[in-house]
Amino acid sequence: MAKYKFILLSFIGFIFFLVPFNLMGEEKIAISHIITWITGNYLELFIDFTMLCAWIVIIGTLLFNWITVKKEFWNRVFKCSLPNQILRVIGSFLYIMVLSNWFEGSGWANMILNPNTGGVMAGNGGLLTTLYITFFVGLLMLPLLTHFGSVEFIGILFGPLVNKLFNVPGYSAVDAIASFVGDGTIGIVVTDTQYQRGYYNKREAYIIATSFSIVGIAFASAVAEELGFSNIFPIFYGTIALITVILAIITSKMPLKKFNTAYFEGAAPNVIQCPEDQSTLAHAYSEAIKTAEDASLLKAFKDALKGVVNVYVGFLPIIMLVGTFSLIIAEYTNFFAIISAPLIPIFKLAGYTAEVSKMMAPAAVVGFADMYLPALFIGESLSESARFLIGVLAFTQLVFMSETGMVLVKSKIGLNFWDVIKVFVFRTALSLPLLFIATNMLVSAGVLSH
Repeated sequence: MAKYKFILLSFIGFIFFLVPFNLMGEEKIAISHIITWITGNYLELFIDFTMLCAWIVIIGTLLFNWITVKKEFWNRVFKCSLPNQILRVIGSFLYIMVLSNWFEGSGWANMILNPNTGGVMAGNGGLLTTLYITFFVGLLMLPLLTHFGSVEFIGILFGPLVNKLFNVPGYSAVDAIASFVGDGTIGIVVTDTQYQRGYYNKREAYIIATSFSIVGIAFASAVAEELGFSNIFPIFYGTIALITVILAIITSKMPLKKFNTAYFEGAAPNVIQCPEDQSTLAHAYSEAIKTAEDASLLKAFKDALKGVVNVYVGFLPIIMLVGTFSLIIAEYTNFFAIISAPLIPIFKLAGYTAEVSKMMAPAAVVGFADMYLPALFIGESLSESARFLIGVLAFTQLVFMSETGMVLVKSKIGLNFWDVIKVFVFRTALSLPLLFIATNMLVSAGVLSH
């Protein structure tokens, strides 16, 4: 029975998260098809559901200041620090405000209701709409990928190679693949879940979460189309993947004093070693069977449902708040132009004109607010190499506060807001020289024009 649980459930998990298939003329993974199906057929009903969730967050967060219930789970969900309460309540309020067009016509409200600010975050085509569906479906299906032996099987097979390159366990390949074909947030969630289960220590979880969570190929193709690179998409995404691997190797060799080798509180380390009298493949299979035998589908489903509630209450409202105000800053102020001014001479030194350099500099930093913004900032540039460089940079920077940055902050790995800023700056600083080399090679090869 255990071997069927391992083979069947893991196979379903891999198909669901990792294998694109054609449906109604669109080649996407299952979770993307589900998003399309829900938004295409039940959008209004689903948005009503998300508004109800936002109201529950507001009422529950305030109410649990005065009450305590017998079910400890609900106390853990709604009871939180005062700063967290403020973030949750304001974020939920902004979400309802944008969907309901509250205070339309007043100056301050128009900044929030602007299609380029709050409109990017909520409503039809909004980031939160996608994330509500992604996390609900993704977290419920995630145990199929992580709880029934596939992690152990892949980890043992790829362990030596991955460990040698990145100093992390081999089963982190699952996290990377989930990001590659799905979404970076899913990869981070997988990493955080595995860290709490003892599969990674804090250092390993940090390296994987900040280096392996490459943005999904579906989103990359949308950005490539926006920038005019659909015809060379394999080169575009291949450059992203190559630079991401180089940065991961560099990150894995750093001291990382704050992120030590301690395991998550109460978690027993799940360290897998291959016996000398067994082949790697045989050992991988036997360990997978053991894990599947001990795992309960019902318990995994219940735990996943609790994870959905935690994300809906403690995470999505904060994404709404941070994302909206980051976009307001980008839309209504010169903040990003000011802080990016030191980059202008660097781009000039790389051979770009003053006009192009002035477009590239803010585009190189605005990705901290949202990964799609750099494409909007640089999309009008006539320089193909400039559009290519900024487009790839937006992905290799990896963290952006409207989504992955907040996922990292809310994870149990131990990153705070300042840590996320440091990751962004570090990855930007290392990506730029590599991208200068890559774009110049492509220009020399005639793939791009300067």
